[in-house]
Amino acid sequence: MSEVCCNAVCWFKVEVMSITEYALNNRALMKFFIAVLVGGGIFAFLSMSKLEDPEIKVKQAMVVTVYPGASAHKVELEVTDVLERSIRSMGEIDNIQSKSLADVSQITVEMKSTVAPDELEQVWDMLRRKVANAQAGLPEGARPSLVMDDFGDVYGMFYAMTTDGIPDEELMDYARLVKRELQDGEGIRRVEIYGDRKPCINIEIIQDKMANLGVHPLEVLSTLTNQNKTVYPGYFNSGDIRVRVTINDDYQSIEDIRNLIIQGHEQDQLRLGNIASVTRGYDTPSRNEMRYDGQRALGISLSMEKGGNIVELGKVVDRKLEQLKEARIPLGVEFHKVFFQPEQVRNAINVFMINLLESVLVVILILMFTMGFRSGAIIGAGLVIIVLGSFVVLYFFDGTLQRVSLGALIVAMGMLVDNAIVIIDGIQVDLERGIKKPAALTNIVKKTAMPLLGATLIAILAFLPIFLSPDTTGEYVRDLFIVLAVSLLLSWILALTQIPVHADRFLKVKPRQAEKLYDSKIYRLFRHFLSYMLWHKKLAVGVTLVLLGVSIWLYRYIPQGFFPDLSYSQLYIEFSMPEGTRIERVQKDMASIEDYLLSRPDITHVTTSFGGTPSRYNLVRSIAEPSMSYGELIVDFTGPDELKTSIPELQKYLTENYPDAYARIKRYNLMYEKFPVELMFTGPDPAVLKQLAEKTEQIMRNEPSAMLVRNDWEPMMPVLTVDYYQPVARTAGLSRSDIGISMLSATDGLPVGSYYEGTHSLPLYIKSVDTKGEKPGTLNTIPVWSMMPSTAVLNSESVKGLLMGTLKTEDLLEETIGSIPLSQATRGIDVRWEDPVVRRYNGQRAIKAQCNNAPGYTAADVRSALLQKVDTMTLPEGYAMKWLGEYRASSQSTKYLFRNLPWAGILMIGILIMLFRDFRKPAIILLCLPLAAIGIVIGILISGKDFGFVAIVGALGLIGMMIKNGVVLLDEITLQIGSGKEPVTALLDSSSSRFRPVMMASMTTVVGMLPLLTDDLFGSLAVTIMSGLLVGTVITLVFIPVLYALLFGIKGENRKKL
Repeated sequence: MSEVCCNAVCWFKVEVMSITEYALNNRALMKFFIAVLVGGGIFAFLSMSKLEDPEIKVKQAMVVTVYPGASAHKVELEVTDVLERSIRSMGEIDNIQSKSLADVSQITVEMKSTVAPDELEQVWDMLRRKVANAQAGLPEGARPSLVMDDFGDVYGMFYAMTTDGIPDEELMDYARLVKRELQDGEGIRRVEIYGDRKPCINIEIIQDKMANLGVHPLEVLSTLTNQNKTVYPGYFNSGDIRVRVTINDDYQSIEDIRNLIIQGHEQDQLRLGNIASVTRGYDTPSRNEMRYDGQRALGISLSMEKGGNIVELGKVVDRKLEQLKEARIPLGVEFHKVFFQPEQVRNAINVFMINLLESVLVVILILMFTMGFRSGAIIGAGLVIIVLGSFVVLYFFDGTLQRVSLGALIVAMGMLVDNAIVIIDGIQVDLERGIKKPAALTNIVKKTAMPLLGATLIAILAFLPIFLSPDTTGEYVRDLFIVLAVSLLLSWILALTQIPVHADRFLKVKPRQAEKLYDSKIYRLFRHFLSYMLWHKKLAVGVTLVLLGVSIWLYRYIPQGFFPDLSYSQLYIEFSMPEGTRIERVQKDMASIEDYLLSRPDITHVTTSFGGTPSRYNLVRSIAEPSMSYGELIVDFTGPDELKTSIPELQKYLTENYPDAYARIKRYNLMYEKFPVELMFTGPDPAVLKQLAEKTEQIMRNEPSAMLVRNDWEPMMPVLTVDYYQPVARTAGLSRSDIGISMLSATDGLPVGSYYEGTHSLPLYIKSVDTKGEKPGTLNTIPVWSMMPSTAVLNSESVKGLLMGTLKTEDLLEETIGSIPLSQATRGIDVRWEDPVVRRYNGQRAIKAQCNNAPGYTAADVRSALLQKVDTMTLPEGYAMKWLGEYRASSQSTKYLFRNLPWAGILMIGILIMLFRDFRKPAIILLCLPLAAIGIVIGILISGKDFGFVAIVGALGLIGMMIKNGVVLLDEITLQIGSGKEPVTALLDSSSSRFRPVMMASMTTVVGMLPLLTDDLFGSLAVTIMSGLLVGTVITLVFIPVLYALLFGIKGENRKKL
């Protein structure tokens, strides 16, 4: 088997050599190939899909079921539980979280991260079938469940449409016009409108008039329902033609509704307007509204088709809106950009181009300074070709330009010249030794092609766990591996082709004496230091282990995190009141917050929404649960720095001035959990769960690193319960349904069909009012009536009274078809307290104690501080607790990342064994890897960055870079010793000959990442690689020879003899 592998390696070496020789012998083809890469790269860069964030699929769906009139606990038991039991039989479910409120059930289904994105459509189809199967088990009165699975859609263009004086409905008509015009545009997937106030027709019945005129409520209901009902009168045969017959009695105007004929007593023909006020109004309470800088507004959100170019699409949308404003939309209607992803992407690309140019220039300058102008220019030209060539490859594989892929290119910037540095350095050294140029161009390829390929593959494989990670975080940063793999492989190919071709033409080197090649001052210092280490190997190992131990001890002081906040000049404020708070109160408070925010000089615009999140305009923000007691403010600042400095002051203002509300400021962050710190308790009894949560909340409040403490249940709320007593009600001729319908007409309004005004459907509501046109002040005085005339009063006494004239007909009619106060038909109204919300987690009732980390602390700091105190709590039998929030997200992402690390490790070790054909040399490299922690810990502590998921990714990449440098050095040691040199001399000469390539490779990588230091997302990754690589370079050049001498029994020489 080893002989087969050896033959394969030899064959591959020959093939690689033939590639280099073919490139040198076919320069015209190489020029054409380079021209294609350059031209194609420019074309690909301009044509590729451009986004702000990678396209990922959110593996969540929500099932919503309306059950009018039911309490939260009744909804939980009769609706939520039935649906959950059916849904849980699906399989591949990570968790099911439900929220049962009065009248509605909301169930969030989250699939396992291992579910492939391509399978999600089938999974959601299965979910719909499970939900459909459970419908038969729902109670009568529950409406069909609705499954929503579009949480992953990002509406990257979000406008606020405002007006100066145009009525709401007319503005909505123009919004629908904009939606129709934009929806048909190429590249636009979906257009949504937010903040529409629903118009309606209010029919306010005056009870006294209705009773006096002898009109029964059932007459009003049946007339309104039947008048606008679609009926089927059939078809009429007229000769050879079959003609459809219709009865056209639809309402044509509100006046038609007022003029409806109502049957009164003694066959009186009355009109509805005689007993009711018919007016046009709006649905109350409003479910969602929106304002922009205090003005009434509608939100218009657009999402892009997959694979589109958001920058170009933004230009198209802007042009279309301008055309509509000029031709079809009146003056006074304006479109304001609340969040405009094309500008974000354009700015990101501009910053990338500046950073790329800076990196290229700095790398070229360093190479020119250390290796000469011509060598630096050759490598610099190759770097530009690699970047442009990478765009070509990514374009053909449907790659996208976004935050991660652009950052990956900068991360790779220094790594892309490593292969070229080794090749150009080898050519330069051979030429200085006096070797003829044709031989010099191919000698280095013969010696290093295979080691460089192995080292390049290892550098790529270090990022493989990211690519294999199946969760949302892994999917988000997956392009990091793809971009690095493409660009590094291309760098190896061009190092064997473009570098020798350009070196043959442009590289001019004067021959030097062999003994003077490494005779400069820096080389002499390095050789003396290395010889000392070889002579004192135990000391070298001891010092290194002490430094490693100190680094491990210092690790505890490194701030831990998950994902950092991203740099935007915009944030959003979540504002929630206790469930059941009237939306008018929420609007009043938020209006005062608007005024305060707009009065600040550092704030430019404020967009306010009521009832929920207006749009998922950004992938890296959370979406609120819809609620009439919730509002949100999207705040634009003059710049990111002003935003950061103002947060403490703003949060203090919100907390002090709105103590009844829960208001918190949130920045954009990939951390998809709603709270950074969450401790969940599960168990059967809500009272016990609340006690456990209350204890935890108190612990959180006493912890200085925690702030904004709350739980996800709501305070108990009063409920007015009508004490229906059948004997009393039957005496009045009233059923339970009669009382319910009567009360609905006096509260929200009784729906009785709809009226079409043009293309708009306006619901009709019957409402009971007094003679002043006002709703009853208390429930006890609400008039209630029977849906059928009462016959209880038609007895012998009443007949006798009519005959003798002692009882008037009007009085008998009022008793038969009139109404009575609610207090006379029931035993009164009780005030009871109930939970407005019941939450469950995987079928068990659950409550979460939640908090945020205070400024200067991370979520991990808060959890660590709480952990010891919380662990002392004793849980009753049948109850459990679980940490969620950032801890769950970070643990899950890290688990998947490290779960795939062994596979990458096996492949890397396999490549090392294939290159060196033994175990001791790979062991030397592997023993050096933990020492990179010395540089990482020092760098993170000095920079103050969090060591989170992105930093861990950087550490994995650092492993590949260190192995790559180690391979280059060990291969040279093997060649030197194999040539018959004395072992210590071979170690010194090998380290000296590889000193410049290894140092240059490390320096270019470190310097190339300088632009990323200030980047919010990649800053910790850059610090990790830069600091780790600085120490790793010393380890490579010094510690590898020391370990080699130890493992192979080589004794050092006294440095005085050298």
